[in-house]
Amino acid sequence: MSRPYVTISINNEIEDFLKHLESKMPKFKSLPGVIGITLNGGLSRGFADHLSEIDITFYLDNESFKAWHNQKTPIPLGIVKFDNVLYDIKIINYEEEDKKKYGDIELWDLSYSKILFDPNNKIANLFKDKLSTRIDISKAVRLLWESYWTFKLAGDIWINRADPLQGHFVLNESIKPLIKSLFIVNKEHIPHEKWLAHMSYSLDWIPDKWKERLMKAMNTESFTVEGVKHRQLAIEDLWSEINNFINAKWYRGFNLSCHQKLFYDLLKQLVQRKSIPVNEWYKIADLSVLNMEPFHKITEICGHRIILNKERLLALKSEDLYSWHYEIVRGVITDLNLI
Repeated sequence: MSRPYVTISINNEIEDFLKHLESKMPKFKSLPGVIGITLNGGLSRGFADHLSEIDITFYLDNESFKAWHNQKTPIPLGIVKFDNVLYDIKIINYEEEDKKKYGDIELWDLSYSKILFDPNNKIANLFKDKLSTRIDISKAVRLLWESYWTFKLAGDIWINRADPLQGHFVLNESIKPLIKSLFIVNKEHIPHEKWLAHMSYSLDWIPDKWKERLMKAMNTESFTVEGVKHRQLAIEDLWSEINNFINAKWYRGFNLSCHQKLFYDLLKQLVQRKSIPVNEWYKIADLSVLNMEPFHKITEICGHRIILNKERLLALKSEDLYSWHYEIVRGVITDLNLI
């Protein structure tokens, strides 16, 4: 399985940048308290041009980090120039970094970082520990729900209200979570937004004609209601393909949207068992779920058990529930042959 990579083929000046960095490494390695040095940023992903800088991180022991902070540092930090070459220099307290929990972008950047200096394997062990974080497919489901809410639910509202400017605005908001979900389904960390669309082109799995269709999804076309509708359909088309991929790979046989799976599973289990002890329910969901539909209409808590009212369940009509919830109810009833 290949990693996403930079597909820019023109003006790649990375060799010149790396040669300059190599000339500076003896000095960098000799700085007091430095226990590791890494290359980050665009160069670590294989590309540089005249707009790039050499991003390097110095890992310092605790005492040296404090000393560098409390006095003039042996080299300038932040955006600096050496021999007319631009660098971005960062320092990190190794001990504090070891305890820190990394977010998406930090993990993505770390996953491409190159270790330049690590005499005691401390940086290698730090990388191994941080990158052992398992990528959870449920995050893609949440991202698809965020995308769906903006392009479909909010999109429909502003189409109906005939405000194409606001309509395009909410459609814009649906693109980022849509692309981010693709990284999760490929078991990849989510990039910084600066690279988000570009790095998606080389993912192992992407919807057919991904780049071409993504252009249509991002193309405002015209500031008319029809223009918003056309763009909404382009986004929905991509969204459906990603949703179907998730269902086929992780939720085989599931016919609703992947973001309905949690409620579907909870309702199905409750119907099959008729009642569930509260302490068992806590193992699969919070009790507050019972305050949401469709559960609020069809359950009771008696003593320490959650009881299903099957008659109420079967009596539910489309007008009784929001469509998202009613689809789940009908899905469970159909799949369990209750009628």
